[in-house]
This record gives sequence, structure tokens and C-alpha cells, in this order.
Amino acid sequence: MANEYMFSRLLALLPPPGPPLVIQTHDFPDHDAAASAFALGNLLSLQGYEVHLLYRAPIRSFSLKTMISELKIPLTRIEKMASGNLRSAPCIIVDGNSLNTNARPITDNLFGVVDHHPCPEIPACPFVDIRTDFGSCAALIADYWENAGLCPDRDTATALLMGIEMDTDFLSRRVSPPDMDALHRLFFIGDWEFGTRVIKTSLSKTDIPAFEKAVSNSRFHGSMLFALITLDTTQEVISILADFFLRFREVLVTVIIENQGSSHHVSVRSRDPAVSAAAIIRDALEGIGEGGGHDYMAGGLLDPSARVNEDDLFRRFAAALDNITKEHHERK
Repeated sequence: MANEYMFSRLLALLPPPGPPLVIQTHDFPDHDAAASAFALGNLLSLQGYEVHLLYRAPIRSFSLKTMISELKIPLTRIEKMASGNLRSAPCIIVDGNSLNTNARPITDNLFGVVDHHPCPEIPACPFVDIRTDFGSCAALIADYWENAGLCPDRDTATALLMGIEMDTDFLSRRVSPPDMDALHRLFFIGDWEFGTRVIKTSLSKTDIPAFEKAVSNSRFHGSMLFALITLDTTQEVISILADFFLRFREVLVTVIIENQGSSHHVSVRSRDPAVSAAAIIRDALEGIGEGGGHDYMAGGLLDPSARVNEDDLFRRFAAALDNITKEHHERK
């Protein structure tokens, strides 16, 4: 069935409205995941469904907290598994995949996966819509609204705009025609000024020490910049630093890690077509953490209980880069 009719297919497969329905983001939701869950939830609510938006891990992004608060996105955190009648409710995971470690199903009834991340296997559930050619999951959900013949309200459109802008870095990376089409449809429906302002002013003067640490602790392995931040900072700061260091001409891959606080975040970026950021983070964190994402952008978590020092971490990522580079040359 053509992609533009996937929402019609979803409605045909879903049980009739009545019992609750769960929409779940990946465990550490970002703007694209929150926007996608919110917009799909609102669309299904218009079809008569009782929708619950759930996620698992703490949100540590200032701009995402602002987006959720100002747009009144009803995300509820559940650390382990849903309880009561939600435990058996059909669950649709958005912007993630049940086969990845960062999107473990939160109910006992995985019904669907709507995602744009690469996946070697197809999840075993009734509905699967994975379109890796999309730069954002928000654009995919915008297609659902188009398929339904409905126009999203202002807050929903604003959230979708923010998801598209964030995952494509303001249309500077991996933009697809569907992303541009969705942006065109949503731009003057949503509050693009609010969305842009919130995303672009996500840092605080209290984040300056993290930048200082990243600069002073940076080291190189070929075209890879590696920096360990020995501060408890936010996932947002780690991501911004990983993007920032790619602006250096000599740098093709960035690895930024924080090793303080309850969650040790890792961000990897690549602008080398031969080097997948997702492959690097999976290889380097094997046995000491978890991660995944796209070829150009990936994120993950270092297990706080892992006894790994800075030199060991550097060697792990350097070896992962060397292995991936070698495999690429052998394939050519």
C-alpha cells in the first residue's frame, strides 16, 4: 500500500474506539519524538480514541520542557511498565523501534511502530511504517494528517514544525522532499516564531563550564574529535557540542560524553558518508552502554556502573572508527 495511505491502513487495523490507546516515544524523548506523539495522539483523538502519551526516562532538555509546557503536550512518564488497563492497551511507538534498546515497549501489547530510523529487522506487530528517507518523524506524522484530509490546530502544527526543524538542524542535514512539503503546509498554521525561538535559545550561562570542559578535554584520532565532560550537564548541551565541533574543517566525526550525574549521555555526529554515527556508538558502547540513531547523528547512554576511564573510552571510539573505515574500504 502506498505510503500516503498509511494512516488509513492504521485506522483499518486498530480496534474500534473505546478502550485506551498508548502512544510511546523512545525512552529519552527529543523534540521530534514528543511532536510526533502529540500530533498522532491528537489525530487519533479526532477519530474517537482515548489516547495516552507515555515515555520512560527523565527529560533533561530545557527547550523540550518549554515546548511541552507551552504547547500543553500531555506526556506522562512511566519508568518501567504501564499499569492497570494501560498495561494491555495497544501501543504505538513513534520515532523509535521496539527492536532498539532505547524504545522498549511500555505495554504488553505492541501494536505499531512509526519511525524514520534505519532498522535491520521489521518489528513483529500488526502495523509498521518505517520510512528511512524522511529526515524527521514529525514530517511522517504530518503526512498522516494530510492523508486524513484534516488540518492540525496551531499547537499541533507548532510542535510538528519544531520536530522537523530540530531533527534536520533547521533544514541543514538530511532533508527529504516530504520534510519540505510538511514544512510548507505547517509553516503559517503553527507559531514558527515561538518554535524557532525556543529551540535556538536552549542554552544558559550556567552551561558555559560544559563548553570549557569540552574544549580543554578534547583530543583527536584522525578526523574524529573526542571530548569527555566531567560535569553533570544536559542531553541538550551534549548534542549542541557534538554539532558545534563539526564546524571545524578538520573534524568529520565528533564524540561528546558526560560522565557525571545519574545518566551519562553520549552524542556522536558524522559528516563523513563512509562513517555511520549509529555504527560507531553501537560498537564503542557494546557491553558498557547502549546507543543508536542515524548515519549522521546518534545518541546513547554510558552505563554509570561501568568502570571505564577516559583513556579506555577514547580507545573504544577510536577502534570503532577504524573498524568502520576499514570495512568501508574493503567493500569498495
